[in-house]
Amino acid sequence: MSKKSSNDLLVKVRFENPLPDLPFPPKLLNVSTDIQRLGEPSYLNQLASTTPFPMLVDSEMGMPIDLNEFEGVWDGNEAALNPVTDASRVTDAADLALLTPLRLAAATNGVGPAPKANEVTWMRNSSYIQRRDGAKKRRAMALKKEEIVDASEAAQIMTIDKTFADVRAEAAEDMKHPDPKRKHLRVVETYDILPDDDAWSNSYIMIKFPERPSVATSSDPRAQASGERLSRAVLRPILEDDQQIMEFFLPKEEDLGRVSEMFENPMDEAAVATMWDTLAESDEKVDEVFPHTAYDRIRNYEVVGQGEPSKEVIITFVEGDDDEDDMFGDDDDDEDQPAKKKRKGVYFKQLRMRAQLRKMRARGRDEERNEDVWDKMRVGARDPTADEVEARTEVVKSVADPQWTDEQLHILRSTDAGNAPEDGRSPDEEVGHLLAEEDDD
Repeated sequence: MSKKSSNDLLVKVRFENPLPDLPFPPKLLNVSTDIQRLGEPSYLNQLASTTPFPMLVDSEMGMPIDLNEFEGVWDGNEAALNPVTDASRVTDAADLALLTPLRLAAATNGVGPAPKANEVTWMRNSSYIQRRDGAKKRRAMALKKEEIVDASEAAQIMTIDKTFADVRAEAAEDMKHPDPKRKHLRVVETYDILPDDDAWSNSYIMIKFPERPSVATSSDPRAQASGERLSRAVLRPILEDDQQIMEFFLPKEEDLGRVSEMFENPMDEAAVATMWDTLAESDEKVDEVFPHTAYDRIRNYEVVGQGEPSKEVIITFVEGDDDEDDMFGDDDDDEDQPAKKKRKGVYFKQLRMRAQLRKMRARGRDEERNEDVWDKMRVGARDPTADEVEARTEVVKSVADPQWTDEQLHILRSTDAGNAPEDGRSPDEEVGHLLAEEDDD
């Protein structure tokens, strides 16, 4: 069976455009020219330069070798091809050195690595060879040089303190960019890099969407949503057939004011307890006891890749003294006390995870549906409990409390010693405490 080509599917349409006859007969013009210029050899120089000449080469590449002139070659005796050199016939010392066997190690006299047999140095760039040789030397020196690193606690503290001293010793205007191509850049302003204690107790995830999130669906592809509505989105993770799914929920456009009011006036612990007691009796009064906003599911995303980020962090620039809110956004606890000020600097917070999403195909009516999938959800706000506040405060201590590091070192030393006292003192302090008691006695 003949194979049908793709050209058979093309329809070639030809449009005829007949030209009418000329209203007058053609006229021949006699143009005078010098026939000598057509006979000059230089007229064909361009044609000759662009015409390749064929190279006729025989099977021996133009170098015929007649092995019949050497005795014993066909019997495996190659003594005639490689005669034994006679050093007694050479009188010049420079020629005598050429009779030595070719050994790469001997040719280099043991100085530096011998070049490989398959290397052709004259076909390589000199700068490439210098970079390659320099990299080999640096690797060899790094292997030979064994640095003794002092990993003691005091040495680490001194090393960290030295970095601050080195930065303060050099003026900001004299600092240069480490990249040689950006040596012209100069420091305009400096910032202190500090941990963001406001966000340190929170866990953040960087999510990459396949496209800008929107409310457009297959049934309504022209649907639009404001930026404020998209900023109030909620992602709910579920598991479906061993595949992690993210449900994308959005509030309605007319409920945005209710969402802001809900977060500004959260429910206290008493209201939450009353709500649960009422809902235990009947679910019909949920709208009366639970101030909430309805969220609609727009679509589902599947997680196609996730991992722990290594370089991504959250950065916040503070140019001047800003009013610092507490971690829960409540500044009305102590109205008499002045608001806290945040010093100028760059505040960072590490990310816990990085995930990449991909749109999922909408399920048909006949397909089996996961019971964990929600079409709607109620979203409300409440004040954190005392245990949650205490847990967040403990996490923030690691970056906000100057004594936290000393306490952790104290615990580590006590644990390493294996006989930590019950009152929290280190073994050295316990010995001093006992000696003091003996002196008192």
